Amino acid sequence: MKFKYSIASTKSGTLTDSSGRIVKRPVLWLVLTGKNGDKIDVPAVIDSGADTTTLNIQYADFLGIKLDTDKQRNIMGIGKGNVPVYQSNFSFKIKEMGNELEVPAWYVDSDNVNILLGQEAFFDAFKIKFEKDHDTFELTSSKK
Repeated sequence: MKFKYSIASTKSGTLTDSSGRIVKRPVLWLVLTGKNGDKIDVPAVIDSGADTTTLNIQYADFLGIKLDTDKQRNIMGIGKGNVPVYQSNFSFKIKEMGNELEVPAWYVDSDNVNILLGQEAFFDAFKIKFEKDHDTFELTSSKK
């Protein structure tokens, strides 16, 4: 299925690159089911530079995930120096496709991270074709 790139923004406005052009990112809408059965739709960036899916710690409580300090470690790449994260799984449904998936994930307490869909497990489940020059990206279920 083909998707359009989404305009990237923050609380202070639309992001622009070094040339002043609007930044666009490959964003999927996910449906999360909470511990009480409540459902929410959330945006997630497909991040080919992320080894593992990383999401904000706020989702752990909603999903009913107990963050185990025995599964805490430090990673680099999403903040200054080493950043503490908690390892657990992350289950979701891709809204437009209906595909349900569970992937390993890092939960991080950071204002700079919402949901980044990383390579581990997610990139195994789909053939992903980025066509930034056409402002689109495509996901096809992998036959693997």
